[in-house]
Amino acid sequence: MTVRYYGEMISICIFEDAEINTLEPITHTHAIYDTMLGTSTLFEKIDNYFTDANISLHCRDYLKSITKLKYPDTMINNINIGTPCLFINGRLYITETIYKELNEIDEKHNSLFTYQGNVVAAYIRGELLEMMRAALNTLPSSKELIQFIRPKAICKELDHAHIIRYPWDLLQLNSDVISNDFINRNQRAIIKANVKPFTSIYNENNVFIEEGTTIEDFVVINAETGPVFIDKNVHIESNTRLEGPLYIGQNSQLLGGKIKNSSIGSHCKIAGEVTSSIINSYSNKAHSGFIGNSWIGSWVNLGALTTTSNLKNNYNPVKMLFNKNLINTEQIFLGSIIGDYTKTGIGTMLNTGTLIGTGSTIFDTGFHDKYIHPFSWGTPGNYTSHHIEAFFKTLSNTMNYLYNHIGIHVRK
Repeated sequence: MTVRYYGEMISICIFEDAEINTLEPITHTHAIYDTMLGTSTLFEKIDNYFTDANISLHCRDYLKSITKLKYPDTMINNINIGTPCLFINGRLYITETIYKELNEIDEKHNSLFTYQGNVVAAYIRGELLEMMRAALNTLPSSKELIQFIRPKAICKELDHAHIIRYPWDLLQLNSDVISNDFINRNQRAIIKANVKPFTSIYNENNVFIEEGTTIEDFVVINAETGPVFIDKNVHIESNTRLEGPLYIGQNSQLLGGKIKNSSIGSHCKIAGEVTSSIINSYSNKAHSGFIGNSWIGSWVNLGALTTTSNLKNNYNPVKMLFNKNLINTEQIFLGSIIGDYTKTGIGTMLNTGTLIGTGSTIFDTGFHDKYIHPFSWGTPGNYTSHHIEAFFKTLSNTMNYLYNHIGIHVRK
């Protein structure tokens, strides 16, 4: 099914709003719709529903080039005001219920869909299109968008919608989203991998393993608590235990340990214990250590024995210092939020509710501060600014190594 206007396909624009500021450090280096949730990005989930639509993306200007590299066949920051356009908030995790709501749009009128003060989507036509295009160039808040759209549109407050407001919202949703993604793919009990004879799989009907993957002897895959989806060309070493809901991205390596209730991106190396976490592509945790209820960005390297605390001793909700404000996350279990390109030294200890900004390098023993500014360098309580030229040199060395020694081609 496709949203249509008088029988013709309309344009769809997935956009960012000012509320991405509460999603740092995730949104420092990515448009929010480029964030992994479950087995794919928020954009890919919208794209899967509107397979025949003309979809464009809108993002901050400094992210335009990297977004174009990621989605080369998609228009970026180029809104066509000649035809009606359905604008979808990039912070939306779209579901079948929301999709059906959008398909009931009255095509002759502007429409606005909101949820708890957030713009979920807006169908806009005519003169209001130019106003919307101008507004998006300023990264407006949902409040501002509602103020100028509502007087000229049919408005509906939705009963429920998954709008991402904080990084931990992704962690809260991830388990259910993995399960929903698995159901939507409709590929139960399909195992194309090279599975060695002494691998144990529980509840095989809840497992899907893509071609090119190798699973060594003495690996346990337990899908009794949720589905397990292992993508292409994954290598899983002996003495690895996997528990669903779980997604392992293509070309990743699992080097032993226990991994459950998590999403692992592509080209990752993972060992030790990982639970209820999201680890994005090209990140490494190749040694022992515990990562729990944490969001780990791309190109992150966690040194041996790097460990997160994900539960306070008094079992109180975790508070996190966020944009200079101490926020009660209302989460009993919450580990660390770690921005892209961050590195930790061996034995790094991270307390509950720790946030590490993009491009930081931290090391030495003892618990680090619970808030570490982007591009920080140093030891607990003693951080300086990372020398930017040295940072880019290290990043270049990393990508060159992947290309020359592993054969992974990385766009710089």
